[in-house]
Amino acid sequence: MLLGTRIRSRRRQLGLTLKTVGESSRLSVPYLSQVERNQANPTVTSLASIARALGVSLNFFVPDEGPHAVVSRSGEGHDLHIRELPYRVRSLAGRGPHLQLEPLLINVEPQFTSEFTSHLGEEFLYVLTGQLSLKVGEESFLLQAGDSAQHPSTTPHAWGNPGDSVTRLLWVGTPKLF
Repeated sequence: MLLGTRIRSRRRQLGLTLKTVGESSRLSVPYLSQVERNQANPTVTSLASIARALGVSLNFFVPDEGPHAVVSRSGEGHDLHIRELPYRVRSLAGRGPHLQLEPLLINVEPQFTSEFTSHLGEEFLYVLTGQLSLKVGEESFLLQAGDSAQHPSTTPHAWGNPGDSVTRLLWVGTPKLF
């Protein structure tokens, strides 16, 4: 896939306009349009600005000749310890540099509620056990075991565990966080 096509595809995946990417990258809309139509070749500095605006690394735009599959075996994942988060997170991802999805197994403690946040990317949640309250924009949902939700991460969102036992969920998002 050509560079401009990859850039356009990622921008559209995120639901961003050329103007938004232009403001974030500090590049002009006409120039970005030319890049997306493969009529201009960006410098490394411009490409780095575009990558930041689209929430990806420069490697996202470079064709990878390495392996196309990364397998993680049971027990090989690693726990992520983040002091600011009152829940346990286990990475289920392989360490392939070309991978964009971040699958996490998350245990949310009872009565926890996050602050609203928004960022580039997309999120998918699947509740394995317990219940999860999810707020996306003005909408509120109470998800039970077996329920799932998907939303753009650019929409302000928050979630929590209103129950009295740990909620376990599979979270998959882009771009990779860890």
